[in-house]
Amino acid sequence: MPMSLGQLGELVAGKLLVAEGFTIVAQNYKCRLGELDLVVRGPAGLMFVEVKTRSGLGYGQPAESVTRAKQIKLRRLAQYYLWHQRHSLLSPVEFGVVEVVYNEGRGRYSAHLIRHAF
Repeated sequence: MPMSLGQLGELVAGKLLVAEGFTIVAQNYKCRLGELDLVVRGPAGLMFVEVKTRSGLGYGQPAESVTRAKQIKLRRLAQYYLWHQRHSLLSPVEFGVVEVVYNEGRGRYSAHLIRHAF
């Protein structure tokens, strides 16, 4: 079964983050509040990463779809994750977005990490 666009985006995002020196701690972490795409560890602490994948830019940059409501939800999910995984709630954390744009006709993608996205 072929990968969905979203699955491809998450795979690409994971590879990008590892190449930039991060370690993947959790992927598709699900709980009663929702889902975190990626949780990674870097030298500065944990980063909660939302992956946004598009097949073109007709609707704007992928990161533009991370609305204020989505940001609030991601913060709640991060608090839940930290609490239930027994991480210190005082640990430094950041939120990032990986934008993946896939050009199906050319079979190529571009990926970009936005650190401290919100």
